[in-house]
Amino acid sequence: MKTAISVYDNRVAPGFDTAREVCLVEKTEGGGLTKIFCRFEDDDIADKITWLSKSGVKRLVCGAISMPLQQAMASAGIVLVPFVCGDLEEVIDTLSKGNIEVQAFNMPGCCGRRRGGGGGGGGGRGMGRGRRHQGGRFV
Repeated sequence: MKTAISVYDNRVAPGFDTAREVCLVEKTEGGGLTKIFCRFEDDDIADKITWLSKSGVKRLVCGAISMPLQQAMASAGIVLVPFVCGDLEEVIDTLSKGNIEVQAFNMPGCCGRRRGGGGGGGGGRGMGRGRRHQGGRFV
């Protein structure tokens, strides 16, 4: 299975949306690995997805990724392994052994894989401040 890993400075890029480089990894028939580094010209989401699909990528290992891009990848048939961090060679080595779901590679603050769309219910900065709309009027 051909896998793309978003790269920045020989590490998994912290955010795929703005990543400009990927490493394509694929097992050879002899059991070895081929690695090819490729650069994106810009941050255009549609171009990235099209390029990955045309390149035969079936799995993307990345750091953080926006929900619209997650959904677009799923529509293109690309399996995501998001919220991964760490040294590129260590991630590739673990991946080649068939196990990328290792907690050692979770991004800080990411205890597990997100399921479902949309954020949680509040708690952000500014919650409860200012005027609220209630019953057709501001209170």
